[in-house]
Amino acid sequence: MKEIKQLLKITETLRNKYPNKNFTLDGKLVGDIGEVLVSEKYGIELYSENAVKHDGKEIATGREVQIKSSFKNYSYFPYGEENTPEYFLSVNILENGELEELFNGPGKFVVEHYIKARNLKPYNKTYYTLSKGVLKKLNLKVPQHKKIKKIV
Repeated sequence: MKEIKQLLKITETLRNKYPNKNFTLDGKLVGDIGEVLVSEKYGIELYSENAVKHDGKEIATGREVQIKSSFKNYSYFPYGEENTPEYFLSVNILENGELEELFNGPGKFVVEHYIKARNLKPYNKTYYTLSKGVLKKLNLKVPQHKKIKKIV
């Protein structure tokens, strides 16, 4: 099928342009696409695929960032204090390829102002599921100087 071949060619082109990402045609594809879009919009240097806690660092400040992206109305946040990222940037990828920022700020902000305050239960002690609405409300409370700055 012609469309599948085009999609495979596109992923090959993306792998060549961004060698730190695999762009595999599975659930990771959305994450890889989101990480690349966020890295370009916010000036983030991406780590290699096997980085555990953070996906990259802000070039201007060196702050480490975990990026979560989705086409849905929720985002995952890691379970456990040892897994809480320094900075957490969650976005929705819109149909036109633009990003909708859901949350941009310190990971501890999410833990202190939402997860602990509501005594949320994680899924299998691996992650919390946070809705788009919750993340957007939390994002409004993060002071501007505590956000990763957009460069584009």
